Amino acid sequence: MRSTFFQQPLQHQIEIDGENWDQGEEIKGKLIIRNMSSETVVVNASQVILAYGLKKSIKEGNESPWEVLEKQVLTKNISLPAGGEQSYEWIFQLATDCPITDKNGGLYLLFGGEETLSEGGRLDLPVSLHPILQNFLQTFSTQFFFLEKYQKRKSEWTEVKLVPPESKEYPNLDFVRCLLRISQEQLEAHYLFKMSGLGRSGEKMTVTKKNRELKQKIPPENYLQPGGFPNRACFRENINEALNIARPDVIF
Repeated sequence: MRSTFFQQPLQHQIEIDGENWDQGEEIKGKLIIRNMSSETVVVNASQVILAYGLKKSIKEGNESPWEVLEKQVLTKNISLPAGGEQSYEWIFQLATDCPITDKNGGLYLLFGGEETLSEGGRLDLPVSLHPILQNFLQTFSTQFFFLEKYQKRKSEWTEVKLVPPESKEYPNLDFVRCLLRISQEQLEAHYLFKMSGLGRSGEKMTVTKKNRELKQKIPPENYLQPGGFPNRACFRENINEALNIARPDVIF
């Protein structure tokens, strides 16, 4: 992937290895600065910034739409001769719990001179859920037949809404919101169950709503097999334990 930003008399061109990334992966590439004029130019600074942005704030041109995650100043006060160029390599290590790309926003690469945040080029970076968490959710779908409705950023987590199958096993469960992340190598899952039931209000029977929740923290020696492969048996065991909250004591 590449993008170009002109700030006369300079051209900043960024090149990135790859087009899609997962949480925890490296993003790397190079920034090329070209002097498009017929005279020597002093480049005060060139930088690359990894930032999170909300699409609505960016579209509306808000003054400060960026949450800066990391910044690399690649050069300061260099002279570029007429028609000359310089190339600088850069690399960012995505955190295992960095924001994913959803309909509201995502990660961007900002590049340019001293005022990159307000006057610079930008490139959106499609970032997906960590591969381990993707396998965790696949277990939810393939073993327990839950339907995934969405994924979105929720503070330092990724929130996933899952709808149960139509079965006698979960008669009172409307849906579960699952907050997921890998932080300090621990797989953390926070389940928020939305339940319905019948209750009495005076002489009437009414539908009542209640919330149940459960938190799990799974160490890497449990969720990984030898060789670093995901341990689906571990996922199945932990998801099953969590779903016991939503199961009735007696199934008719």
